[in-house]
Amino acid sequence: MPVAWRILICACLTYIISQFYRSANAVIGPDLMAELRLTPDDLGILTGAFFLTFSVSQVPVGIALDRWGPRRTILTTLCIALIGALAFAMGRNLTELTLARIVLGFGCAALLTGPLVLFSRWFPADRFAQMSSILIAVGNLGVIASTAPLAWFTAAFGWRNAFYVSAAMTVLLLLLSLWVIRDHPDPTKARPAANETLGQTLRGIGTIIRHPAFPHLFVIIFTAYATFITILGLWGGPFLHDVYGMDAKARGNVLIFMAIGAALGYFIWGPLDRVFNTRKWLLAAGLGAHLVCLFTIALVPGLSAITVTILFTLMGVMNGCVVMIFAHASSVFPPELTGRGITTLNIGTMGGSAVQQILTGYFMTWQTPAGGVPDEMAYRLMFGLQGLILLAALLFYLRTPDAKPKPIARA
Repeated sequence: MPVAWRILICACLTYIISQFYRSANAVIGPDLMAELRLTPDDLGILTGAFFLTFSVSQVPVGIALDRWGPRRTILTTLCIALIGALAFAMGRNLTELTLARIVLGFGCAALLTGPLVLFSRWFPADRFAQMSSILIAVGNLGVIASTAPLAWFTAAFGWRNAFYVSAAMTVLLLLLSLWVIRDHPDPTKARPAANETLGQTLRGIGTIIRHPAFPHLFVIIFTAYATFITILGLWGGPFLHDVYGMDAKARGNVLIFMAIGAALGYFIWGPLDRVFNTRKWLLAAGLGAHLVCLFTIALVPGLSAITVTILFTLMGVMNGCVVMIFAHASSVFPPELTGRGITTLNIGTMGGSAVQQILTGYFMTWQTPAGGVPDEMAYRLMFGLQGLILLAALLFYLRTPDAKPKPIARA
């Protein structure tokens, strides 16, 4: 098997564990709240801690990818993820669990952007969106694992044992990455920024931020994924519990459809830029349909559980269009700044998720009577707020020029 395809398979497997860690709280959230007596804003902070630290760590990760290469960076962060998983399994209170989520956030920080840098080196440029979609689609198996399978395992063995098992899987992935990953087909180009001074490295980040397309790309990536993961990774489970009275197994069975929908969506959307020769308008179409689903839940009271399941699933499928954001970025940023460009942009992915999860945690606490649980109207208002934020971001993104896929020489 060619090295490039071995790298793709390895990257997909490591991204599965990252997706599992970031999404697990949606199913085990009610269990954590009951066992540790957490409030909704506690759960929002605990869940958002992963995304906030993931976001903050993108700057050093971007520098490491260009200076040290993806291989060293990915191996280092996987070791950190292992420590975080074990710490979470042993956590005894909100502080310890939050610190563990912080470590996990750092540990998973290179498991998306590292492979994206590798793809820019090992595959033709016009295949970048397709390879990215395969990575994210397969990685969504981790999201699927964090729904019904995690609910079943937690009910049978407890959430702590689930994280011990995930730690063991992280060890296996660390060994696989050590064996498979190679930085570049041409070893002399493996670390393009290795000889840069620190000042030159930081100026490269400044070049990315000053790029005319950066504000538009950053704003849309700050909101697009956040609206999806805030439901799937945080409030989807409590919403189904508080409004529909679903237990952990039933919640997992609903959320698994949303996760499967997202996995299918990434496979569907990835190759379409080469079919329609556009990335901007594919993203607009997907997020527009996502907004229709989100506003339906927000504006229509008394939806049946089946209708909500269908809408959740459709949101998953439509959110798969976010792969176009990274494809758009890969077309406009200089090749020697690929690592810093993707990671700087990815600050928005995780930073937006952290902000939305923390703010919605406070919003839901504000909407919840003392000693009670949020009602349907509180959740509908929260979904509507997310929709308005995403709509504003999409309108701003549409002001930037399209980035049509076209074959260009690899670096």
